[in-house]
Amino acid sequence: MDLALAWHQNFLLSTLGETVSLLEKIVRPLLAGTAALVVATSVAACSAEGDTNPSPTADSSAGTDSSSNASAAEGYCTDQGGEVQERQPTFGTNNDQSSWVELGDATSVCRFQTLGDDDSRIYVDLTTLYSEQPTLAALAYLAKTQPEGKPSGNPAAALCAQIGGASSFGDDASGGGMVNTDDPIDTVFVPCTFADQSFIEEWGIAYYADDSVRGIDLADVFRFDVKATQDLLG
Repeated sequence: MDLALAWHQNFLLSTLGETVSLLEKIVRPLLAGTAALVVATSVAACSAEGDTNPSPTADSSAGTDSSSNASAAEGYCTDQGGEVQERQPTFGTNNDQSSWVELGDATSVCRFQTLGDDDSRIYVDLTTLYSEQPTLAALAYLAKTQPEGKPSGNPAAALCAQIGGASSFGDDASGGGMVNTDDPIDTVFVPCTFADQSFIEEWGIAYYADDSVRGIDLADVFRFDVKATQDLLG
């Protein structure tokens, strides 16, 4: 039986358990980071006031650092057994391909795939994978929030919306997602995207909440301290 169908049936047949609010879980681990950001911003502002001759090379250095971080993240993806792909956000993927509409710029993702009987994949943005601090997508994945009620449509999309993410491309059945026409299996995958622009494929989050792993257990490859984060999530 298709994994997605089996998972969907499991949700429809299982009794509704106690639902834990992801918002409450996310706030605690992010408070410390928010406070640190406020302090760092204040220090930077004070330094700027006393520096009447800022370095003219600051902008170019920032660009170099950004490029270096992107390259390091791509290398980390492949080192962990993943594959770096370029994916184009696209609207209308449920329609004929000739009517698909590309949105914005392509973005790099890391694709992890298992082979054999349990052939599955998961996609994650490189920042979420490589960051030394958890993104909202990483927190949503690790929290394993259980779904509320019995969704009438796609349970992965419903769970994504429940935990504060977005996977919808418009308000009709045209659909949309991250496209790579060279991928022989997943030409399109749908990300669950959060306010900090981080994302993980929506079914990857949904399966993990049901204690099933797609592609790879991302908890094993995130760079940040997963154990400490899980302790905070409870």
